[in-house]
Amino acid sequence: MNRLSKGFRQSYYTMFHPVNGFDAVKWENAGSIRTCFFIMFLFFLVNVFDAVLTGFIYNTRNPDRISIISIFAVSIGGIILWFISNWAVSSLMFTEGKTKHILILTCYSLLPYIIWEFIYIVASNFVPVEMAPFLSMLRFIGLSWSFLLLVFGSYQIHQISVGKVFVNILLTVLGVFIMLFLMLLGYSLIQQMYIFAYTIFSEVVFRL
Repeated sequence: MNRLSKGFRQSYYTMFHPVNGFDAVKWENAGSIRTCFFIMFLFFLVNVFDAVLTGFIYNTRNPDRISIISIFAVSIGGIILWFISNWAVSSLMFTEGKTKHILILTCYSLLPYIIWEFIYIVASNFVPVEMAPFLSMLRFIGLSWSFLLLVFGSYQIHQISVGKVFVNILLTVLGVFIMLFLMLLGYSLIQQMYIFAYTIFSEVVFRL
């Protein structure tokens, strides 16, 4: 528990001092994997809250079609895909980021988004529709803050130039789309194989 609280203090410090914070993660082993898992859980939780607790004026989702499993797959699966893609891209670019550091970078960068999204969810239940731009600004702050952490963190963790940081991020996004395409292709192939096998089985049973 002490290590978890220490990890949260480090992630909180990194939010406001990204250069020094990620520098400590890189050279002083200041990051915590346990904290990363907890942040991933918070990210999943905030997406669930966003689906079910956002003010009805701003919530366009159909309550009957909300699936916790789908939200889990998109939120946690998205983090995992980003982590794998960034690890692969960073390896091809011969950066200095280790696997542990890349995971910490990915999760710590999510913290501002999580905090501001919670604020957005709470505010959406009290703010009239005329204040929609204000709520959009809350989300924009969270997303921008997280992106800046990702940029500064990549610079410190991977020890590359600013230009290569943006190349690294763009290639990571491309890698995520490629993996999603391959997963979709694999799912479609497995589904077709299942239909083919089931058709043959049904034909054999019918003829018997």
